[in-house]
Amino acid sequence: MDIRNQISQLKHWYDTALGQQMLEQERQMIDLALAEVQGNRLLQVSLDGRRWFCEHARAKHGVLLAPQVELGMESNTLIATPEELPVQSAVIDILVLHHALEFSDDPHQVLREAARVLRPGGTLILLTFNPNSLMGLHSLFKGREVAPFSSQMLASGRLHDWFRLLQLTSLKTRSKGYDYPFERAKWRRRMRWLGSLVRLLPGHSGNLLLMTARKDVAGMTPLRPEWNRRLLGGLQVIESNARTSGIRRNQT
Repeated sequence: MDIRNQISQLKHWYDTALGQQMLEQERQMIDLALAEVQGNRLLQVSLDGRRWFCEHARAKHGVLLAPQVELGMESNTLIATPEELPVQSAVIDILVLHHALEFSDDPHQVLREAARVLRPGGTLILLTFNPNSLMGLHSLFKGREVAPFSSQMLASGRLHDWFRLLQLTSLKTRSKGYDYPFERAKWRRRMRWLGSLVRLLPGHSGNLLLMTARKDVAGMTPLRPEWNRRLLGGLQVIESNARTSGIRRNQT
């Protein structure tokens, strides 16, 4: 399925009752992760420019990156693709990746770009759907016809391997959300017993998976070129070959 169609379906799904329930769980997980980190420059990479998850971050400057312009999007939005971030290397203190991996033709490149723009000691907060969950099970029955069940869900073990290749040190892994993802609330309530059993399984079995990692590059000093750059409230942004169609004001 075309990635753009999947992203459109995902945004529509988030407007449903089930999507709103999961969206609230995601906000709680991201808030908890942000409370544990510090830094002045924050970048949130999302597929939906209407969703800003970092209201409670302690960063002074925050920018949201989304792949396309749309109505209702946040005013602090940069338009670009997750595979090619128009940001200088080693300048971001906190980077939040919200489902950018699962809906990409090249998820490893998305993670590589995230590692590139993080400064040494910077923190990656990665939120994905968990294949080892009732969400993952339902995606098998759903036939991967529609997002979010059509996403390329990546297991935590594989993500840990990618972290090591990119000199990222895993810090914490959390999961949340144990309801079977029926669209109707009454069926989700009736199947709560199944979620209670899944919660007892070893490992991380929630529908949502949040992983944090630190960029550790010994002896590396970030360079800050003075040429060919823009400043968005202290966040250095450069022109790139990404399909950028506009930059919105940074809220500080």
